[in-house]
Amino acid sequence: MSNDNQNGDRPQQPGGQAPQPGGPAPQPGAHPPQPGAAWQQPPAPQPGQQPYGGYPQGQGANGDPGFFKALFDVSFRNYVTLKFAKVIFIILIVLAILGWLTAITAGFTVDPIVGVLAILFGWIGPFIALVIYRVLLEAAVALIRTAQNTSILVERR
Repeated sequence: MSNDNQNGDRPQQPGGQAPQPGGPAPQPGAHPPQPGAAWQQPPAPQPGQQPYGGYPQGQGANGDPGFFKALFDVSFRNYVTLKFAKVIFIILIVLAILGWLTAITAGFTVDPIVGVLAILFGWIGPFIALVIYRVLLEAAVALIRTAQNTSILVERR
């Protein structure tokens, strides 16, 4: 019985690679690793360039200034409201729920009937308040985005 396998008892994998003992088995259809091909660190940035994957200091992913830079911008060219609209609305939702739970608790301390009525109808006031606050926040965001887009158009001229 002749053994045409050059690797002894180890079977050949597709692509001519023998599996490494204790290593992961190659996936079918995967290309064999190239000799000397190892992960390489990206090159160092040139002077004036940002580090790999970094943003200019004080700016966000889309080139907007950071929160604190926008907060202390006395020329009011950068808006903080857009960054806070989501947080403000979440806080309002939590306050509305706490208000409803407070109304339920107060209702049960007065009379069980009042507590049940607070459970059934006490959510209506906080819900209406949330709708009004949501509309006001959307109006503020739309107004700010309109101002930003208008300033971009003016700068293009």
